[in-house]
Amino acid sequence: MKTLVFRLASLLAVLMVCGIQNPVQAQDNKVYTSNVDEMPVFNGEIGSEYDYVIDHYRRPAGAPEKVMNVEITFVVEKNGKLSNIEIGRQLRKTSQGFEYSPVPPSVKKEIMRILNAMPAWTPAKKNGKAVRYKEEFFLSVMERKTRDNEARETAEEWERKVRESKESGKVYEITDTPPSFSGGDKAFMPWIKANMKYPVKAKEKGVTGQVVLTFIVEIDGSISDIKIIRNTAPEFKAEFEAEAIRLVKAMPAWNPAKIGTNSLAPEKVRYRYTCLIAFK
Repeated sequence: MKTLVFRLASLLAVLMVCGIQNPVQAQDNKVYTSNVDEMPVFNGEIGSEYDYVIDHYRRPAGAPEKVMNVEITFVVEKNGKLSNIEIGRQLRKTSQGFEYSPVPPSVKKEIMRILNAMPAWTPAKKNGKAVRYKEEFFLSVMERKTRDNEARETAEEWERKVRESKESGKVYEITDTPPSFSGGDKAFMPWIKANMKYPVKAKEKGVTGQVVLTFIVEIDGSISDIKIIRNTAPEFKAEFEAEAIRLVKAMPAWNPAKIGTNSLAPEKVRYRYTCLIAFK
């Protein structure tokens, strides 16, 4: 009997040394990739990890000014620290589309330095408890001054395109992707109802009507050239039209129309949109 007890104890010791875990321990160490109640977040704001890398990146000698779309994966541990950091390839845009290419070793080393020194994240949570979570994303690395110059040039280029689009006078009525209200069609009518100021006298008399308008959705989502094309109200026409125009002018920026079959870079264009606003 003593021999049997000794052997069982020895076997248990071996299992413990080999890292055999019970189901509770295994679940506790699970690395999630989805299905959590709260995602991990850095510095209290989604996306701030990108700014952190940009602010701390120091371009290695001989490295390109920008290294675009670098594959990065790591695990955010339950204490917020990063582990299992991996720097993959970069995804580059070419005349033929996109292709993968190696990241310069010196750039990989610099990214790894930044991630290893990164302050703790707020970990993912499931059922009120912190859990391990694997993050996977693409990151373009460059120094802050390069990023700021690029942002300024992009803004200037966008302003030029908006100006030239308006000056061209070309307006579409059929496109591959029509313009849409911010939040989509489901958000349109609730927004109208929430913001409508029904003409007081018309409401008192129970007058209803429909006002049909057209307007141009510019490539920056703003609205211009509002026109009334129909008004079914038997009276108080001017009041209904004035309120319909006010509503259109007050709308948040739309998602502009797009043309082109290249889904990677469709062209945004001006679009003549027809809209019905019902007063009832």
